Amino acid sequence: MPFSDLAYAARAAFDHASGRLDKAAREVADAIKWGDWRPGRPTVLCLERALFAKDIAELKKRTDLNLPCIHVNAVKAPQEKWVGPFWRRQAWLWHDLNAHLPRTRDRLEAFGTAFLKAAGARHPIDAVAAANTDYWQDEAVRMGCRKLGIPFIVLSRESYGIGRGREFVSKNYKDGNFYFNGTGCAVASEVCRQFMLGQPAMRDAAISATGWPRYDAWRDYPVPPLSERRCITLMAYGDPIQVQYAAANFRDVLQVFAAAAERQAALPPAERLRFVIKMKKRNEDGYIRDIRPDIDELGIEIVADTPLPEIVTNSRVIIGFNTLAVLEGLLGSCAVVVPVWSDSERDPSASLLHPGNADDAGVCYFPRSMAELDALLKEAEAGQLAPKGTLEQRLARFSRHSLVEADTTASARFETFVRSLLAPGSGN
Repeated sequence: MPFSDLAYAARAAFDHASGRLDKAAREVADAIKWGDWRPGRPTVLCLERALFAKDIAELKKRTDLNLPCIHVNAVKAPQEKWVGPFWRRQAWLWHDLNAHLPRTRDRLEAFGTAFLKAAGARHPIDAVAAANTDYWQDEAVRMGCRKLGIPFIVLSRESYGIGRGREFVSKNYKDGNFYFNGTGCAVASEVCRQFMLGQPAMRDAAISATGWPRYDAWRDYPVPPLSERRCITLMAYGDPIQVQYAAANFRDVLQVFAAAAERQAALPPAERLRFVIKMKKRNEDGYIRDIRPDIDELGIEIVADTPLPEIVTNSRVIIGFNTLAVLEGLLGSCAVVVPVWSDSERDPSASLLHPGNADDAGVCYFPRSMAELDALLKEAEAGQLAPKGTLEQRLARFSRHSLVEADTTASARFETFVRSLLAPGSGN
């Protein structure tokens, strides 16, 4: 143990003996947002974080579950007083507690147990849900769940659809000697389920492919015919700071996109299409304006907060590279274009969509040059670029990423999985 960690161990011992640990647990429980809690429904306490919040929002709309939330930072904050920085390692803490820090393990278990008991004093907790299997700050809650007989269930935010994701998780689990001491794990697709079934760390967990509930939001958006759509959309990806996102290719693509916008600017206003660049964050557009300082003069709109389904269902075509936003375009029945030249050419194992994959080539356009991309945009401007493949083919391809079925939501599948793991009589 690093010498500096003695202070953390001493603080944990003092807080445990003095009752401050229990007090901290009660204070965290007091921060739970119970929402519209209703009796007669199972209560699943969610350890909320950014992306998981999108899944929770859909689950609240589409399931018969109580889903109170506590942000993970609230659970993490008191533990940072008892666990030194050296030990705060994702996938490592379970082994480190058992091999090196048994007293800290017992105190974290006491914290997790006290937290769940305090929460349960308000309303019974039937299960706890988290966004990943191996966050270090969740370990105390996992141990508390096991002690109290409460299922700890993950709705995994990780995608294991391409090789680099699988390799990273496998290595992290192995290097950290990780063991998932929870109850079950819902994953996005059958590909993910098969991967998780092969992980020794998950040997005792129930694993189910449910899909991500966040994609159920698409069901709330009508899908108009292409003739009624007025947008040509580019999904931003070329930030030069992030080398993996094909900055050189993006510079070329932006030039073609801008030239198409310039063609539209020459038309009467009533006939012009909208040219839209979709970003994750509005204040990250500096590199785009560096490439084309005349973005505003061309009438190109840069948006960030507009929901992706709203943008895609109003687009004749979306253009992008190797991001989930582009893959999500398959749900919108528009043409999906993935430029492939220069630094956007990747090995299939590192690509969400790749021209060498027959399933991908059946549902996406893969232009190999600026001229080919420009030709596709001219077709889209004329309303003649149809989405590639059938709807069934596009949904099947998307389901390799996250399961989508016409007659069942991911939210419903997750609820079914949760209920299968609950103790008899839960929610009564």
